Parts: sequence; C-alpha cells; structure tokens
Amino acid sequence: MKKFFQFELFTWNEHVFYLGNVLLAGFVLAILPLLFLLFNKVILNPYFRRKGVDPGRRYAIAQLIKYVVYTLTFMLIFQSLGFKLSVLWAAGAALLVGVGLGLQQTFNDFASGVILLMEGTVQKGDWIEVGNNTMGEVKKIGLRTSLITTRRNISIIVPNSKITVDNVINLSHNNNTVRYTVAVGVAYGSDVQLVKRVLLECAERHSKVLPGAFVRLVEFNNSSIDFELLFWSNEYQLIEDVRSDLRFMIDHGFRRYGVVIPFPQRDLHIKNFPGKMSEPGDTQAKAKT
Repeated sequence: MKKFFQFELFTWNEHVFYLGNVLLAGFVLAILPLLFLLFNKVILNPYFRRKGVDPGRRYAIAQLIKYVVYTLTFMLIFQSLGFKLSVLWAAGAALLVGVGLGLQQTFNDFASGVILLMEGTVQKGDWIEVGNNTMGEVKKIGLRTSLITTRRNISIIVPNSKITVDNVINLSHNNNTVRYTVAVGVAYGSDVQLVKRVLLECAERHSKVLPGAFVRLVEFNNSSIDFELLFWSNEYQLIEDVRSDLRFMIDHGFRRYGVVIPFPQRDLHIKNFPGKMSEPGDTQAKAKT
C-alpha cells in the first residue's frame, strides 16, 4: 500500500505528484461540501435558533465561515501536493500587481462582498431597490456579485460594489411595513368628505392593506381636485396588484355615489376686436378653430 500511494504520477517544475497526495486532495475536495453541510445542520443552525439570529444574518455568517474554510483547505491541499506556501504568497503579490494594472473594479467587488456579509445592512431575503428602479428580492450574496430576483421573476446579477456605493432602498430593513400611495382626481363641486370616506372604505376592505390608511387632499388642479390615499402594506412583490385592486374599488365606489373623475378640458372663447371688420370666411374659419 505504501508503494502504491507513493507511486509517482508525473513531475511538473520539479514538483513530484504522488498518487496518494492526488487521491487525498480529490477526496478532500469531494467531501468538503458534505462536511460543511453537516456542520451547518448540526452546529450552526441549532446555535442560531438558540440565539434568535435572523435568517439574513445566518446566511452571512455561514458564507464567511465557508469562504475561510475553503481558503484554508485549498492552502493545505497545495501544500500536500508539494507546493510551498511561499508560491501562494508570490501568486497573491502578482494578483495585487494585476489589481494595480486594471483589476481595481474586480477587487472592489470582492471587498464589497465581504463588507455586505459582515455589515448586514443588505441580507438575503431583503427587498431592495438599486440603480435605475431595479427592485427585487436578494436571493444570494456572493463574494463578487449578488443575485436579485425582480417581481417579474427575472434574475439580475448586480456587482457588490454597486450595492455598497450607490444609494440603495432596503424596503425590509428593520421593518417589513412600507407606505404606498394611490392618486385620484375628482371634479370640482364634488363632496370632498364623501370622497375621503370612499377612499378609506376601499383601503379598509382590502385584505393586503394594513390598518392606519389616511387621505390627503393634495392640490386644487386646473381640472380636478387631487387626492392621495396613503396606506401601509408589507406586500413587496405584489404591491402593484394591490394598488390596481384599490383603483378598481375606488372607481366602483365613485360610480356608486356619483363622484365624477374628470378629464382635462379647456373652454376657448373667440372674440372680434373692435375696429376690425371680419369677413364671413374669416368668421367661419375662427369658428372651426
């Protein structure tokens, strides 16, 4: 057996690769994910449940431990294969030179990934809005990129540096309740108290709207009196459906009580200036205008 494991497979740059070392390295790489999964179920998850750690923080801690364990394991594998750790340090120095020559953004993404996992301001399961109205649920936070799934079930891969540098709206940070609005305008002469009552009744009847809705009279516009229904909800993914339901309910309530939603219109008055005689053709043209 000893001769079998010490069998020389090949030599590369004065490094001799023995069969036993290669088999051991392959076995460790194959068994490492299973060991880490067992470590999560037996040690980490029970500890998190006892301490009441939220799911986002659990994921961040598990990812950090995973990266550290994998890094140490790969270093030990390299050493068992006959490589010296000084070679790894030399490779790291070369990597830093590469960063200085054009990999700054990649290095920035890696550093941002570590910051996100350690800081916990954005966690797995959060609903965030980043960039040009990109809103969705954080499915995964990796070392370089994060995976966000939008309401349309589209997966967007976002560099971690964009999340740490840009302004990010975290809808579920500390509190799962967010306030939304539905705007509507009514015709002049409408009973504003009736309008307020209809809007509040619609909010109270919807199952996805939380208690505490209120109505704001926004503006006396040119063609309408503008109102806003402000309500609270924790439906991030289906909030546009909730707002659509409220608009249907508002339209039905207005029709029931005779409240009119106006459309933009203007009155045009044509006058003849004194001292100027208009021809019949001119008058007809003005009337058409």
